[in-house]
Amino acid sequence: MVIVYWDEHPYTFIDPSSYYNNEKELNSALNTVYNAIRSVYNDGGTFMRLEGCTDFGQPNREGNKNNINDINAWKYQNQENNAGTFTAVWTKSMACINRANNVIAQLEASKSMDETLCKRAIAQAKFMRAAAYYLIVRIYGGAPIIKTVTTSLDNLSFPRATIDETFAFIIEDLEYCEQNLPARGTEGYEEWRVSKGAAQAYLANLYLYRASMAGSGGYTTFDKTLLGKAKEYCEKVINSGVYSLEPDFANLWCSLNGDKARNNVESIFELQYSTIKGQQNGMHQNFGMFADSVYPEDFVSFGKTISTGGGGSYYYLRTGASVEAWKSYDANDQRLKVLISEGTYSKGGNTVHCIFDPDTDLGSLKGNKGWGSCCPGNIKVHDFSKAAREALRSGNNFMVMRYAQVLLDYAEICNCLGEQSKALQYLNMVRQRAGLPAQTAAAATAKWQGDERCSIANDADAIDEAIFQERGWEFIGEGVIYFDELRTDRLGKRVGYFVKKYNTMKYNQVLPLEFVPSKTHLWWIPTADMSANSDLVQNPDNKEDTRYLKYK
Repeated sequence: MVIVYWDEHPYTFIDPSSYYNNEKELNSALNTVYNAIRSVYNDGGTFMRLEGCTDFGQPNREGNKNNINDINAWKYQNQENNAGTFTAVWTKSMACINRANNVIAQLEASKSMDETLCKRAIAQAKFMRAAAYYLIVRIYGGAPIIKTVTTSLDNLSFPRATIDETFAFIIEDLEYCEQNLPARGTEGYEEWRVSKGAAQAYLANLYLYRASMAGSGGYTTFDKTLLGKAKEYCEKVINSGVYSLEPDFANLWCSLNGDKARNNVESIFELQYSTIKGQQNGMHQNFGMFADSVYPEDFVSFGKTISTGGGGSYYYLRTGASVEAWKSYDANDQRLKVLISEGTYSKGGNTVHCIFDPDTDLGSLKGNKGWGSCCPGNIKVHDFSKAAREALRSGNNFMVMRYAQVLLDYAEICNCLGEQSKALQYLNMVRQRAGLPAQTAAAATAKWQGDERCSIANDADAIDEAIFQERGWEFIGEGVIYFDELRTDRLGKRVGYFVKKYNTMKYNQVLPLEFVPSKTHLWWIPTADMSANSDLVQNPDNKEDTRYLKYK
């Protein structure tokens, strides 16, 4: 049974006569903030484009649908008109921030609410505000720090803070959350709500990101003090005993495990969706199964045929898992269960059994064996349920942060700080869950030494590469890889290598690279948002990474 967790009532602006008087009114207002952050992530266009900027994503539709072919070629650089890039992130994130500010202001002014309950509610609103700012600062850089309620998002006057000031504000919010949110599993506190562990996991990831960006290159340049803070917060999550890896990777996903996958033991921050109109998961349409609105009868996962019962909603797979990434998996890797390359679908009264054959088809549609897209399907966000089929809307939840990310963050931090044996220990927790043998420095060196994308001179280099590769295999299709490639100084060389290779192969939809991104890359703020805030200053022109111009 799918549970809908909120019924929205508008609490748009502060009304002094209607401060929250009871928990029901309070939760109703909080739900508007949860809905706002859900809306940010619901825009699948953002996350399919982020993945399409990397070598783990690949254009999947003819006709440059949603500009993903251009995005993969890094076309939209240093332009005011950046339609087709990340136009919704800023607007939706600022709307989320405004809703959070409204709830915070009313709670701070309320005289009748229980103090503990009040602080807990403020912490939930501050978490969503921090999550929105964390997306903005990594994509655009410094943002206006707005703590008050704005009556309109169309006529603002707030100057941009620096990147450091924006991070400081996010940290302040998350530290408040850590102090005032209960642990997941606390009696009377619903498991889907943000918790102390979510705040700690976000702080760990944020400090790792800041440590990475403080350095001019790869892991040897990262800031050790900030790494220490990241390590501290990872250990808080790990030592809490609240979270664990789901033993079977397939059970993490509603597409393979139904409603039992929702808010599972590995989930740290999960957004709740349903097939009810206005509450559906839009990412499903961009990271789905095929490149057309067909309905699968069954598919083959790890040699096992799984029947969907003819379920599923619309999906127009814009960005798929890249063939390069798909081929890089070990044949025994359990994570291949979600990357589908064989199945049966029905359309127009015809039943077609299809198989992905990239070496022959080179991404042509439809291929010689009837496969309906340029890439293998990724069913992490797909909804095969009967309800989805009837409503033509996906109701699958989305895990923004899960325990595997904390473990790999911790492994990377330990390696950066010279603790190679501990780094391997935590890396192998994720790796062995996937059914693979324990990684060693020697095995990693043997695998990647000589690869032009890698530079391995010692054990620490090899382990760093192994951790990065594990991140890609683990989080493909989850909107994580772009930020990891950017902060570790890998983005330009990896996307350049991939695009050049597949364009040379004349792979369908892969255009020549137009710009080589660097570690300092910031996307331009959308023109409409610049116009709405007279104090905004646009980002300066991005400079290409001259080390990798050979890939253009």
